[in-house]
Amino acid sequence: MDMETETKVSRWWVKFKRYTRRSLFIFIFLCFLLFVRIFLFQIYSIQGNSMYPTLEHGSVVFVWKGGFAISAKFFGTELLYTDPKIDKLDLVLFVSKEEELVVKRVIGLPGEFYSIEAGRVLIDSTELLENYLPKGTYTSEPSTSIFLNRHNSPFLAMDKQGRIPPGYYLLLGDNRQYSTDSRSFGLVPVEKIKGKVIFYF
Repeated sequence: MDMETETKVSRWWVKFKRYTRRSLFIFIFLCFLLFVRIFLFQIYSIQGNSMYPTLEHGSVVFVWKGGFAISAKFFGTELLYTDPKIDKLDLVLFVSKEEELVVKRVIGLPGEFYSIEAGRVLIDSTELLENYLPKGTYTSEPSTSIFLNRHNSPFLAMDKQGRIPPGYYLLLGDNRQYSTDSRSFGLVPVEKIKGKVIFYF
C-alpha cells in the first residue's frame, strides 16, 4: 500500500469513528428521552373546564409518572408496576372509562369513609376543607347511572356514602357542576392512575 492510499484509508477511518461516536451519542440520548417520557415525566394539555378555576382549557401540566402504573408487554407477557405516592387533594392524570387521559383531584383515599350530602363532601365524618373551590360550590350526589353498564369495568360504583376499598380512589373535578368524575363513573382503580401533576400553567 503506497503512502497516498494509506493516508486516504486513515482519513476514512477517522471520519468513520467520528460518525460512529456521534451516532451512538444521538442513539443514547434518544433512548434517554424515551425512558423519561415513558417512566418519569409527561406533558399534557388540559381539554375542557372540568378543573376550573384551578385549570382551564388549554392549561399545560407536567406529570410525574415515577412509581405509577407502567404496562408493557414482553414476549406476550404483560408487566404492571405500580407503587404510587398519592396524597389527598393531589391532582392526578388517569385513564377514564372512555380510555381518555383526564386530570382530576384526589378527594378520598383507600380505607376512608366518604359521604356526599347537602352539597358537601365529608371524609371520615369531617367536612373536607376545599379552599380551591369558589365560595358556595355545591357538590351534587353520585348519579345512579354509574350502576349501569358495569360489566367487566375496572371502575367501582359508588353511592352517596361508603368506604373506599383498597386500591381505589375518589376523584372529583373542581368545577363540580360541569365535571364528569367519580360521581358518574365510580371509584378509580390505582392501575388507571398514570401520574401526579407537579406543575402547571
